[in-house]
Amino acid sequence: MKMLEKQGHYFVLILALMGNFLVWHFNEHRLPVWANVPPAPSEIAAAATFLGDKEMAYRSFAITLQSFGNDTGQVMALKDYNYENLGGWFLLENGLNNHSDYVPYLAGYYFGANQDPSKLGPVIEYLRIVGKNPLPDKWRFLGQAVFLKRHRMNDIKGALKLAEELAETYRPGMPAWPLQMKAIIATDMGDKKQAYLMMVEMLHSAAATMDPIEVNFIIDYTCNTILSPMQSAKDALCQKHDK
Repeated sequence: MKMLEKQGHYFVLILALMGNFLVWHFNEHRLPVWANVPPAPSEIAAAATFLGDKEMAYRSFAITLQSFGNDTGQVMALKDYNYENLGGWFLLENGLNNHSDYVPYLAGYYFGANQDPSKLGPVIEYLRIVGKNPLPDKWRFLGQAVFLKRHRMNDIKGALKLAEELAETYRPGMPAWPLQMKAIIATDMGDKKQAYLMMVEMLHSAAATMDPIEVNFIIDYTCNTILSPMQSAKDALCQKHDK
C-alpha cells in the first residue's frame, strides 16, 4: 500500500514536471507586455495599503515611480510613458508628503528628460504646485518648471507666466534669479522695454536685500543685453554704473 502511494507521488511529480516543460516550450519566445503607467489610487486607498502609514506609502510609491518601465525585464523609453497617469502619481505623492524633495527631483530631472517634450505638461504643472509651497527652497522647483516650459517645450509665453509666479515667491535672503527670470524671458520674447522696466523695478524694490554681486548682474544685464549700446550710453543707471 505504501509502495503504491509512493509511486503515485512520483507520478504526480512527473506530470507536474512535464506540464512545466510544456508551458515553457510554448511560451519561451513570448515577452512580457508592459502595461504602461496605471492610474494612481486615491490618497485614502494608498495610505490604507500601508495601514494608514502615509510616510511608508510615500516611500514605497516613490520607488515604484522610479521603477516604472523596468518591471518586465525591459527598459522602456520615457517618451512611451503615460504622462497623464504619471501626473496623478505625482499629485498623490504630494498629498502623502509635501515636505520631501525626492519625488519633485525625480519629476523634474528624470521624467523631465522625456524625449518627447510635448508630454511634459503634467510634470510642469506638478512642479508648479510644489514650487508654490511656502516651505523653504520649494520655489526652486517652480524655477525648474520655467526651464522645462521655456527650453524643452519652447513655450515662451507659458514660461513667462510661470516666471511671474516664481517672482511672487521671492523673499529677502533668497537668490535674485527668481526675480530676474521674468525679465530675461521678456528679453527673449523681444519685449525689451518691458524687460527693462522689470529690472529697474527689481532694483528699486529689492536691491537693499540682495547680494551686491546680484545687483551688479542686474545692472550689467540691463545695460549690455537689454539696452542697445546707444541706449546704454544715455541711460542714467548705466552711466552711474560705469563710474
